[in-house]
Amino acid sequence: MTARRAAVPLAAALAALAVGVVGVGGPSFWLDEAATVSVTGRPTADMLRVFERLDLVHALYYLVMRPWVVLFGTGEAALRLPGVLATAGAAAGVAVIGRRLAGTLAGLAAGLVFAGSVTATLHAQEARPYAMVAAAAVLATYLLVRALDAEGSRRRWWWAGYGASIVVVSLFNLDAVLLVPAHGCALLLSRSRPAGALWRWLVAAGSAGVLLVPFAVAAFDQKVQVDWLPAPSPRTVWKTVEFLAGGPWPVYAVLALAVLGAVAGRAARGAVSLTAVAVPWLVLPPVVLLVVSAVSDPMFMFRYVYFCVPAMALLAGAGVARLAELARPLHRAAVPVAAGAALVLLAGLSVPGHVAARRQDGKPDDLRAAAQVIRERARDGDAIVYLAGVVRWASAAYPDAFGRLRDVSLRVDPVAASNIKGRDRPPYQLVPLLARTDRVWVMASRSIQDPGDTMVARRQAMVMAAGPWRAAGTWHYRGGQMTLYVRTGYYRNSR
Repeated sequence: MTARRAAVPLAAALAALAVGVVGVGGPSFWLDEAATVSVTGRPTADMLRVFERLDLVHALYYLVMRPWVVLFGTGEAALRLPGVLATAGAAAGVAVIGRRLAGTLAGLAAGLVFAGSVTATLHAQEARPYAMVAAAAVLATYLLVRALDAEGSRRRWWWAGYGASIVVVSLFNLDAVLLVPAHGCALLLSRSRPAGALWRWLVAAGSAGVLLVPFAVAAFDQKVQVDWLPAPSPRTVWKTVEFLAGGPWPVYAVLALAVLGAVAGRAARGAVSLTAVAVPWLVLPPVVLLVVSAVSDPMFMFRYVYFCVPAMALLAGAGVARLAELARPLHRAAVPVAAGAALVLLAGLSVPGHVAARRQDGKPDDLRAAAQVIRERARDGDAIVYLAGVVRWASAAYPDAFGRLRDVSLRVDPVAASNIKGRDRPPYQLVPLLARTDRVWVMASRSIQDPGDTMVARRQAMVMAAGPWRAAGTWHYRGGQMTLYVRTGYYRNSR
């Protein structure tokens, strides 16, 4: 690749890297990131045992992250940096695909739209696999486009690479297998696909599917992990559109550009057009997941379709290029001015989202606030009772703070239990353990699915039964609360 050709993907990658690095360590870890801290912080053998019971769908991500954690630790910035790098790679790939299908300006604009997307930043700055899923989806789409344009013996290598990339993207996120039918739609919509292309795609995608069957079957056995997912509502549809467009602030501008790009991108420069590639990629996976979730067991979450955001960027980039071309009759210099103005407008509309994403409480849980309370106010010998196993899971985000406390409700620790919650003692066993304790912290969380759950209520009741106590303070933070109880007298049965 010449320096001139490298400039477009390099500019997109550098923009994504710059946006992703700024404030990467600002937001607190949240519940899902606490799972990454817990699992990747274990020796590899202990980590592998987890997948027999749960999180098999994230196994590849954890395996990728394990050596990184050994080298760089589990701080917020360190654990999120791989996501930033993956997002930079995805932005470069979007730029290359856009350039190949719609021209240099469309490719550059698409890469920059993706780099500046608030949705992309949220997932770049998160220690979860979704940035890597998006990067793998971009790679798979690029390999498909190259395979369609390739000739002779080189074609087979592009198709082989495409099949391998489908395996990788699906191992990162099984829902991303919906990229395959989206690619099939792209082929069907193409008016100039090479002879035999559909057959070669079926062979490549089918081979990947065969390899994925054992993984899919094993992952299905762990579907209890997503039993908490809610059924989608009509409002979910619009929120999905906002998510794909980069948030509520730029949504209308991005949609307008995407529609313009879809119209302008129908002309194919090679075997397939930008519209044929991007529209099914953007639309089909979310629609399938939403429909299935509406008529059967819910299986939709916004982050599960994050790998479709690059498709929106491709369409918006093509829209920026078309808008710039419409300005050409005014003056030759109007082309870059119009393109620059459109990109600046999108950037300006995205500023509130970027600012909100970088606040300490910019994620669903502000677990750093809880940890800071413990660091400042806990004493040696303090006990803690997590009202449910998911609350202990949350505390794994900051083991240096919560590790100081005696977890009196714990029967088997998460490592020995090969999970991320551990195993709790029966509530009745808490009373004798707390009878001679002078201070106990009780921690609750938004992630307790049913606050009226009998087991949760019994734990709280057993803490109170071990009193008398006074509440020395209650601290609320985003995602939960903690109360410190201090003994005010002898436990009545301890004399």
